[in-house]
Amino acid sequence: MKFHTQLKAKDIFKFSLAYTYSGVQAILTIFMLGVGAYMIVHGIGQPEGQTNIIFGVVVIALFVVINPLMIYVKAKKQAIENPVYKNPTYYTLRDDGIFVELGEESATIEWARVYKITHFMGLTLLYTGKQQAFVFPDYELGDDREKMLDYMKEHIKEARKKAVQTQTDGGDISKYSKASTETEREETEVSESEVQEKSEGEE
Repeated sequence: MKFHTQLKAKDIFKFSLAYTYSGVQAILTIFMLGVGAYMIVHGIGQPEGQTNIIFGVVVIALFVVINPLMIYVKAKKQAIENPVYKNPTYYTLRDDGIFVELGEESATIEWARVYKITHFMGLTLLYTGKQQAFVFPDYELGDDREKMLDYMKEHIKEARKKAVQTQTDGGDISKYSKASTETEREETEVSESEVQEKSEGEE
């Protein structure tokens, strides 16, 4: 099975939201929204409650409006400036993994390297690392979406059974599908260089 994706600003935005509001950040966001709501309710009817109400509104606006808006602006900038998003990425689902083609580069990502697959706001996220994931928009998968997802889940499950060693962070071409900062990309490239140098040294 073969398909292709070409991420748009809205797709990068959704993935960034999934990454930003997950784990500890999600707990912090819920806590701060609770604090904001409490300040507003506590301030209503109080002689000097206006300050509490304003503070509560600011806190809620920060997490519900301002922060998502900043994430969208960043995603839109990435979609325009990052050359990776200007060309489609082709994927072929095979028994040994996902064969990825991006321009003149290609790589096979073994199923054992995928440690989580989730669905978020119309995106299927195939994680190969805590900060790395393949992003498959539902509209790109088309009518075969369920068939392809079942195929991926089945092979991921089988790979886990056969895995002998700890799963490692995704690398190679998988780095092209993550919405990340320049620093994160540089760290990934440094890590790959170290692996290559180590392999050449052993040879």
